[in-house]
Amino acid sequence: MEERNEIEATPLVYVRQIAGAEVLAEVGEDEIKAQGLVIGEADTLYAVHMEDGTRMAVFSDRGHAFAAARYHGAEPVSVH
Repeated sequence: MEERNEIEATPLVYVRQIAGAEVLAEVGEDEIKAQGLVIGEADTLYAVHMEDGTRMAVFSDRGHAFAAARYHGAEPVSVH
């Protein structure tokens, strides 16, 4: 029977605070509106990133970002 390495079994993801203005600049206000979302430039959001820095998702609050990461089998850590 193959032994699983705990580190390999649970990937790390990073949660960091991000300004709404950054998301609007990268994604575009038209795309945001097309999804039925409202994001203000001054809004504080929380982005979940893979270990290589690739952004996977953006949430309106930190708790949801952590919960979503755990739901999908990852171990979230906060980045300041």
